[in-house]
Amino acid sequence: MVIVRIVDPSLRRRKLNKLVGDIPLSSFIDLISAADLEANPRAAKSGDVTDAIEESLETESEIFEFLTKGVLVAARKVDELERNRYRLTFEDPVLEGILDGGHNTLATGKWVLRKVLTASLEDADKADTIVNKIKRWDDFEEVWEKYKEQVEAHKATFKDVLIPIEIVFPTDDAEGQGEFQDRILKINAARNNNAELTEETKANKRGHYDEIRDNIDDILKDEVEWKTNDGGRIKVRELVSLALIGISKLDGDKYPTAAKIAHSPNIIFSSKGQCVSLFNDLLEVDGVTSKVKGDIIKVDDEAVRSALALMKDLPDLFDLTYEKLPDAYNKASPGFGRINGVKNYDPEKAKAGKEGYVRTKPKTRFYQREVDYAYGEGFIYPVVYGLSALLEVKDGKLAWLVPDPKAFLVKHLPALMKSYYSLISGMGYDPAKVGKSNGAYNLAYEMFRGAYRDELLVKAGVAA
Repeated sequence: MVIVRIVDPSLRRRKLNKLVGDIPLSSFIDLISAADLEANPRAAKSGDVTDAIEESLETESEIFEFLTKGVLVAARKVDELERNRYRLTFEDPVLEGILDGGHNTLATGKWVLRKVLTASLEDADKADTIVNKIKRWDDFEEVWEKYKEQVEAHKATFKDVLIPIEIVFPTDDAEGQGEFQDRILKINAARNNNAELTEETKANKRGHYDEIRDNIDDILKDEVEWKTNDGGRIKVRELVSLALIGISKLDGDKYPTAAKIAHSPNIIFSSKGQCVSLFNDLLEVDGVTSKVKGDIIKVDDEAVRSALALMKDLPDLFDLTYEKLPDAYNKASPGFGRINGVKNYDPEKAKAGKEGYVRTKPKTRFYQREVDYAYGEGFIYPVVYGLSALLEVKDGKLAWLVPDPKAFLVKHLPALMKSYYSLISGMGYDPAKVGKSNGAYNLAYEMFRGAYRDELLVKAGVAA
């Protein structure tokens, strides 16, 4: 929790509220201490960008609010106090805190430290030596914590500097809280999305996708567009989103990407660009990769490598789910083919112009297997994610709990549909809404976990 003052605030109230204005640097210092960058998908690093921001603060601080886009902050609750002061409450660091403007925050914090240490140590060279050692946000946090008392003592001297701020927060009711939970990562992705296709191309060049390429089925490798405009039926982001299913089972404290996916699994469907950013962030974690030549990297971390090894299975499981879901749905509630948006294969009816029919056999996304229905993949992603309930980390590596996950899926999908079809109908049979609903992912996960436990009981001779 932190109390900040905002100059000329403007508040728009909806299910998601937006508070905008300029925050004095004295209040921004309090915000730095209270809200970290864990929710920011791009790790802030010192470099040319932060150097330029520091220079602007040093030479043109009186117009700094016109020189920067500032920061975007997400908070679970915002209470309006007197004299344009607001109390910000943060509950979940994975979703809340500084979403965008990490480099602004790092540069501003470094500039403040440089000023404070020069004054308190009375030695500019020594202050520069301490601050110049800060390369990443983690380094900054350590130095900031060490000299927090000195910063607090000098805070009032920075009152004339203003920084643009935008704060997103929900209404207090259940609808607003749900909207915040479902939308905040999407907002995060959009604000941090700088030419995501170019990012994929750069990532491919640096070797980010080599581990995925090495593990997927050989017959798929030439079908993938590994870099922008390179051609390929399968986009690399589609594989990256599946790869994050396994990653989500790793230690969230060690791998922040794992925590973010486990917390909001709907992102694997709703924002493939954010999946690319999160995957690239994973490879920036200390010890996960090492450089082999220039900026080209290889994955060293055994837990991450084991998660990416699952890519030999996940595209096949995705296609199998697409094949089997309609029949499983019909066993629970006949009428899958009558859902608006579902296309049935029937060349004669299609030729006659009947709505809802196609004349050519639909195919699955990855292996191009022919099926009888074409429908939105929003129905599929929660089910495939739910199979992560069958994964565990053992001896530092991720592995399936069952010998054949495909057989497990085929066996238990009809039982899952008994609950899942109700969720689909409750969302107006809209695959996009289902694919964006974290509840669908959690339902599939819990159903598969329960099915696995039941199998263990049966094997142990105990009635399920």
